Amino acid sequence: MKHIFITGASSGIGKAIAENLHSKGYALTLFARNAQALQQLQQQLGERVFVTTGDIRSAEAVREAISQSVAHYGRLDGLVNNAGLGYFDPLQQAKLEHWHEMIDTNVKGILNAFHAAMPHLIEARGHVINIGSVASHLVFPNSGIYSATKHAVLAISDSIRMELSGKIGVTTISPGSVNTPFIEQTTNAQLLQELRPGFAGGLSPETIAEQIAFVFAHEGRAIINEIIIRPDKRG
Repeated sequence: MKHIFITGASSGIGKAIAENLHSKGYALTLFARNAQALQQLQQQLGERVFVTTGDIRSAEAVREAISQSVAHYGRLDGLVNNAGLGYFDPLQQAKLEHWHEMIDTNVKGILNAFHAAMPHLIEARGHVINIGSVASHLVFPNSGIYSATKHAVLAISDSIRMELSGKIGVTTISPGSVNTPFIEQTTNAQLLQELRPGFAGGLSPETIAEQIAFVFAHEGRAIINEIIIRPDKRG
């Protein structure tokens, strides 16, 4: 029974990933800050679910969570780096603390989790999936720093692929807009009003979760390095 560690697992894409992988028989560790939401999800899913609460921005908290999860299951086969956030604003109106928070979460958070998980993944010949974005390839107005963090995600994945080939599989999932509360952290009221319809008409979290399951299902046959997925606007 393979064990997958999922960050940002309490809601949105992370929750959908947990539900999908659990239905396919994986053992899971769910990591996020919202203890109540994690406990509710654990109760919903039932057995094969270990929950640990912490902030992805804290290297110590992530290291302890992964250590506990490996102690619980005896191994670690996969890491899904899903935790992330975005603040959208014109550069001249943006808050420096928001830029720092995106870098600390979207870049350092992935590094915190991967560094702690790496020896266990090498031992298990495991797989890491990093959630990027179409912004890993493009830069959009009012989201340049967010785009920079997602470009970094793709670079991190590429470095894992080059340096740890044959030891760890790596995949970047790069979605377009997804219908989750993700956009609601934006504090610019006018921009938020403009962006909401696009996200409301975006991909479902379940569609992203299906891509994660697809990647894991190909282990032993192929490594899928990247999936770029956009909403279907054909109506």
